[in-house]
Amino acid sequence: MSRWKFGRFGVSLAAAAALTMAGTACSANDGGSDDSAGSGEITLVVGDQVKSTQTLLESAGELSDLPYKIRWATFEAGPPLLEAAAAGKVDVGSTGDVPALFAQSAGSPLKIIAILAGSTANDFLLVPAGSPIRSVGELKGKRIAFTKGSSSNGLVLALLDQAGLEPGDVTETYLTPNEGLAAFNAGQIDAWAVWNPYAVIAQQQSKARVLADGTGLTTQQGYYLASDAALGDKAKNAALSDFVGRVTRAQRWAVHNKDKWVPIFSRLTTLPEPVAAATFDTSAREIVPIDAERIAKQQKLIDLFSGAGVIPNKPDATEYFDDEFNPVVEENRS
Repeated sequence: MSRWKFGRFGVSLAAAAALTMAGTACSANDGGSDDSAGSGEITLVVGDQVKSTQTLLESAGELSDLPYKIRWATFEAGPPLLEAAAAGKVDVGSTGDVPALFAQSAGSPLKIIAILAGSTANDFLLVPAGSPIRSVGELKGKRIAFTKGSSSNGLVLALLDQAGLEPGDVTETYLTPNEGLAAFNAGQIDAWAVWNPYAVIAQQQSKARVLADGTGLTTQQGYYLASDAALGDKAKNAALSDFVGRVTRAQRWAVHNKDKWVPIFSRLTTLPEPVAAATFDTSAREIVPIDAERIAKQQKLIDLFSGAGVIPNKPDATEYFDDEFNPVVEENRS
């Protein structure tokens, strides 16, 4: 596994996935996979980001007595996972909202079958501790860094729109998280949009100040998506139903057993436990039923990217949600 070095922290690429898949545009690492034992003939190929879903299910005791087999396909981020799913190499996997948006824009044969929702934002707009900037409007003409196609890309667009600014009113600088942290610490950018754990690391290393976050602006949602082919296969559809129930219980277990999950999450990401805890506090999500309000949040995000010219079209979000597993979610949420 590749490793990014941040000062005294050694933060693995797994941290970028951070349980709820922030959705950075990194390359895939699908060279290896492993099977979870099951009693059935059916094999469900599950796209995972650096074993985060697999580890969660194992920790919650949800990989026992499977009526099918799971073959895990490991990726470093959401976009390549969805590309593999669209190509028929993955049956189901989870990503953030922005990778799903690009898949929707491309007309990929995928459907959102479950929503991961939280009450807090996991993307932050940071400025240096000594910066005189106190509002997003004051960033006009300034240099803002973020990872293109990431959830923080969505945060920047939403904040600029709220402040009455156009993307052209600022200098957008596309940097990966490790590049962004280095540039921020070196004073080469005026503001940096990024998710945890990077935001909390920047606050600890350079006393970065949070200028704004995505509360009330971004969807604060992640998604489990399945391929149309898997949904249309009777046996795999039944396996997907069971899988949704298991991840629903596992996500709920993690949220309500932070003391047990955070040490595991720390080992998984190689983050120091205090950083892992701070990251989990802002990235914790539970699976909720698909409804019109949740779909509308994704549509708003689509409209934002379309209006800014980042995507060439404006897909109808409703066409990419499949609520057939809502009863399973409802049954396993309590």
